Amino acid sequence: TNLVVILLIIMLTQSSRSLAFFASNLGKTRQFQMATTTTRSFGLQTVSFDDVISSPKSKTAKLVQNLLTKRKKRVEAQQTVVEGPRMVFDMLENPTTNSLVRQLLVSVDDYQEQYQDRLESLSLASEDEVSLQLVTPELLNTLSDTVTPQGIMAIVDIPEMDVVVADDKDVTPIYLVLDGVSDPGNVGTLLRSSLAVGCAGVLLLPGSCDPWSPKAVRSSMGASFQLPIVQAPNWESGFKVLQEEWGVEAVYAATMIEGDNDDDESSSSSSQAHFSIDWQGKASALVIGSEGNGLSEAVRASIHDKDTKMVKAVHVPMCAGIESLNAAVCGSVILFEYSRQCSSTV
Repeated sequence: TNLVVILLIIMLTQSSRSLAFFASNLGKTRQFQMATTTTRSFGLQTVSFDDVISSPKSKTAKLVQNLLTKRKKRVEAQQTVVEGPRMVFDMLENPTTNSLVRQLLVSVDDYQEQYQDRLESLSLASEDEVSLQLVTPELLNTLSDTVTPQGIMAIVDIPEMDVVVADDKDVTPIYLVLDGVSDPGNVGTLLRSSLAVGCAGVLLLPGSCDPWSPKAVRSSMGASFQLPIVQAPNWESGFKVLQEEWGVEAVYAATMIEGDNDDDESSSSSSQAHFSIDWQGKASALVIGSEGNGLSEAVRASIHDKDTKMVKAVHVPMCAGIESLNAAVCGSVILFEYSRQCSSTV
């Protein structure tokens, strides 16, 4: 009899614990199911919460992997990927870029803990549907191109923007030409500086990094989505675009170091200090060369072309002992001199 009583007590105790565990997790279970099966709206957007994706072989996961790793796929799809809450929400909250966002991928854990309220409070201008897909934290970490993923990324369209030509600008415009700048960090930084000073357009020459690569996009902090970017197959074609289509009247090629061309300062090809140029005098273009080799041979030949006389060398003066500046630093210093001169004439 005593043994039976003891067994009954043990059974009742285990049942009570099971009931308590079920009751404590019931709310969480219901909350998760609601997040993955219901449809919610923010602003004019309808966001579908489908089943949580966990497989790297899923169609969505493969698309993200291709866009992050293959330039050809980005060109074919005319899409790229942005990562992290700052860039994703900057794009969603900016009326000039929110229509580019096609799909959001959010870690299910981070969605419930960090992003749900902010996403549902958004008010977007576009009427196109933006899909919000929940994924497992493990899958998002696998897909991410960053060292410390922050639980959110977006597939976005690469914009097609018209370059504002010289005649259409209230102020004298400047255009940026990247002549084989291959480092994505430098490309992103230069695009960010270009947007900051109101650059009218960017021209990419062969050898330049893809401005839509993950690192370049992160370095630009979204500037690449707000600038007209055009690619040229060579310097000759690019020069024609600058002169005939964009109305550029003067081209200044950064030599990185003073006296890079001729020792004779009176020579037409001698380098001028960036602050001695009247950037407001006429529509101009600034050419920045590659990190290792500087300007390409084709651009250098244009500087020495006595018939053209439209391409000149420019440099940022430095103290003795410094060989050259980083490409992004050199370009940014010159761009902000243009901006300073614009501000002083207002």
